[in-house]
Amino acid sequence: MPRKLFFRLMPLGTLGAMALYVASASPLHAARPVASSIPSFTAEQAQSGADLYQRACTMCHGADLSGNFQTPSLKGRLVASWAGTPLSRLTGYIQRAMPLMAPGTLSPEDATALVAFLMRENGASPAKTALPVTEKRQASLKFPALAIQPDTSPSK
Repeated sequence: MPRKLFFRLMPLGTLGAMALYVASASPLHAARPVASSIPSFTAEQAQSGADLYQRACTMCHGADLSGNFQTPSLKGRLVASWAGTPLSRLTGYIQRAMPLMAPGTLSPEDATALVAFLMRENGASPAKTALPVTEKRQASLKFPALAIQPDTSPSK
């Protein structure tokens, strides 16, 4: 008799175990919206970056961002390699290493404006919210995976 009872109750136990498994596999926090980490920048920031680029960057990277045989293009492969990287790393690199003839002379605002310009030139659209300038705030933002156009500059 106990054996019959066991086989009658076994499907209920299995069903209960499966329900518990499914419930534990779906974390409660999954239903909450996740804050976007796609950076936004203003048209003013991008224009400021464009003006600075013309003064400080065209000598090496070219007016059309295509680079030359010694410097990389700022479109295509190089920009794709920064996708998913915290913006703080990119702006930090620009501040420390650029321009080549005067590294370390750009302010955090300058580096941020240049990043806004690079994003705009590679297909991102300006928004109403400015790209933050502080390293701490930029650390949580990632350089976007933009719709990269083929890099037609000479191979480096």
